Amino acid sequence: MGPAALDRDFDFSGKRVLVTGAAGGLGRAMAHAFASHRATLVLADIDERGVRGVAEDLGDSAEWHVYDQADTESVQKLASVAGAIDVLINNAGILLFKPLVDCAPAEMRRLFDVDVVGLMVLACAVARGMIERASGVIVNVGSQLAFSGGELRGAYAAAKAAVSQFTRAAAVEWGPAGVRVVCMAPGRTITPLNEAVRQREGDRGLARIPLRRYGQPEEAAKLALFLASPAASYITGETVVADGGFVVG
Repeated sequence: MGPAALDRDFDFSGKRVLVTGAAGGLGRAMAHAFASHRATLVLADIDERGVRGVAEDLGDSAEWHVYDQADTESVQKLASVAGAIDVLINNAGILLFKPLVDCAPAEMRRLFDVDVVGLMVLACAVARGMIERASGVIVNVGSQLAFSGGELRGAYAAAKAAVSQFTRAAAVEWGPAGVRVVCMAPGRTITPLNEAVRQREGDRGLARIPLRRYGQPEEAAKLALFLASPAASYITGETVVADGGFVVG
């Protein structure tokens, strides 16, 4: 395979890519990455100011919408106004950072409403159009914690494990219709969501990562590009871990 073929694999011209949680962190990095590869971006977040700012940075290649992933009606409305989507980057999520025994049932329910139920509802809504067109890719954003567990993040780890299992089930159901469903599982990455964890763990956290550094949002964005591209056309149902070796270390 020559350079020209690789260029074609990563050319998203004419493709509509919906990125949720696009206002910052991984979502912002992924939005910029797909825009740089000529995709038309549909950006969504609960943070109106943030998502509008990212869309303005990207110019005419992006539109933006405000929605609440904990609200099923809001999620379904987003899927409706977004139109025909070729690639869904199902990234929006929240983190519950406290001991399991101190997690109130209401906190656990909200976490699962956003990180699992909302993610599944959006995937299913977008998948309907993909199935009709016999084409599409859904990239669910999970976490390395689905495989390792995590101190003070037990409920979050359980939610992300559910995302990995949903990915497998959806891949089996939708694969015959030409729709790929994959999951990317970043490890400790330098984002606002992870700042409290990094501050708490300090050097101890780095010592547990074989590469001895935290991930960059741009590295996760490159993984999303690969998984959504024709270069990954025979990959479905898998959760790809990018954690600097934490799980195997």
